This record gives sequence, C-alpha cells and structure tokens, in this order.
Amino acid sequence: MARMQDEQRGGAPLMAEGKPDAEVKLILYHWTHSFSSQKVRLVIAEKALKCEEHDVSLPLSEHNEPWFMRLNSTGEVPVLIHGENIICEATQIIDYLEQTFLDGQIGNTESELKKLAAENPDLQEAYIAKQKRLKSKLLDHDNVKYLRKILDELEKVLDQVETELQRRSEETPEEGRQPWLCGESFTLADISLAVTLHRLKFLGFARRNWGNGKRPNLETYYDRVLKRKTFNKVLGHVNNILISAVLPTAFRVAKKRAPKVLGTSLVVGLLAGMGYFAFMLFRKRLGSMILALRPRPNYF
Repeated sequence: MARMQDEQRGGAPLMAEGKPDAEVKLILYHWTHSFSSQKVRLVIAEKALKCEEHDVSLPLSEHNEPWFMRLNSTGEVPVLIHGENIICEATQIIDYLEQTFLDGQIGNTESELKKLAAENPDLQEAYIAKQKRLKSKLLDHDNVKYLRKILDELEKVLDQVETELQRRSEETPEEGRQPWLCGESFTLADISLAVTLHRLKFLGFARRNWGNGKRPNLETYYDRVLKRKTFNKVLGHVNNILISAVLPTAFRVAKKRAPKVLGTSLVVGLLAGMGYFAFMLFRKRLGSMILALRPRPNYF
C-alpha cells in the first residue's frame, strides 16, 4: 500500500523499488481551476514530464468521496502519485519533482540556499535562517486568507514587481534578451507570478493593475508568459476559463443525475447558462466591492 507523504517528512520520500525514477508513472489528481493545482501542472509541463492527469471536480464534491479521502485525508487537491509515494500539498509536490527529476530543473531559490549552506559551513546558520524566512513568505503567498488580506495592498505589491522587472531589464539591456523575474531562467517564482496574474486577468483586474501603460514591464511580462507553449497547454486563454470550468462539470452532472426525459444536452445548456450568469453577477459584485473600498476624497 502506498504511504502518505505525512509519514515520510522525516526524510527523503521512498522510491518505488526496481525501476528508475523516470520509468515510474506519474499520476496527478487535481482540479483544473485550483490555484495550487495550476502551479503543479505548470511545473510538470516546464520539466516536460509525462503525467497521467485526473480532474477531481470540487463543485461536484469529488474531493470528499471515499476513494480520494484515502489518498489525502484532508480532502484537498492536488495529490501526486509516483510509484509507492503519495505526495500531498502543492509545495511538497513541487519540491519532490525538483529533487526527483533533475533534468530540466527549474531554478529554486530555496534549494540554492541549501546548496550554498552546504558549500559554506561558516555561513550555514545565515543561509538556513534566510531559507526559513523565504519559506515563510512563500507559504503566506499560498494562503488564501493572506491573499484576501493583501488584496487592498495589491497596488503596492505590483509596484514592487514592476520595479523588480525594470531593474532586471536594465541589467540586461541587450535587445532580444528580456529577463524573467529572477534572471534569464523561468523559475518557480515566475510560475507563481504567472498563475497569479492569469487569475487577476480572469477576475477583471488586468486593466486596472497593468493595462493602458500603467505598469509597462508587468504588461510585457504577462504577454511573454502567454506566449509560452507550456503555459498555454496548462492554463489556456483566459476567455476559455469559464467554459472549461462549467462544461466538464455540467457533463458529469448530466451523466450522473440528469433525468432521461430532459435529455443530456438540455441539462448541459441550462447548467452552462446558469454558470455564465453566476460568473457575470460575481464579477459585477466584485467590482462594486472594490469601488466601495476606495477612499473617497474629502472636499471639506
């Protein structure tokens, strides 16, 4: 029986016996529009790994079904299976992929700090302390409650990103050599930022935060991200997000629960229409909330 990642955190994950890592099948259980799942899938695509993917529908509560709860007792996606290993939680999965599949390794500041600490014993404590601070920040940015908290400070956060991109651009002034967030390589930092920007675009924040020349470096950066084949393969065009979210769920509902007298196609059409209406209502309310949060000028 496969062993849970929780049982292996004291050391390196156990590998399936008898086969090299590359020959053992990767299986990922995820939900297409889960923020954490998108990051893991983008890492897999960037590393050009073969992976069998299974969509676990959160709207249909498939993550609460017994077969999935036996994989991950918290009932959360994503979950990666590799041989006898079951790895849960996006950060753990990404670390596992980086440590297990060294070809096509994506730059990771945390792993670089570990390496530097081993190579420089006199600075080991400083590197370890910096690694802990970095990990704390990364976990904060993956926390939904934290993201809600900093929504009001989004302007400041994106200003910092814009400044960093400008600095990178000035460091590499040669034409045709546009840098990514941490340099010339597309790293885990870029994966997190790219998925975040795509989600903001989907929610209607793009024009407000980087459109119309407001943050030209960030706008150029996002346009470059959209041109990456791996990004298009995993996340696709932002206009297709609603369709890809509603239709698969609608077909599953129709297959499982729809009355035969109505017909599957009618139920799918109704569900898709309801989904689109709900989405437009959500965007309208979100816009109203943002306007309400803006400070009003005091003329007196």
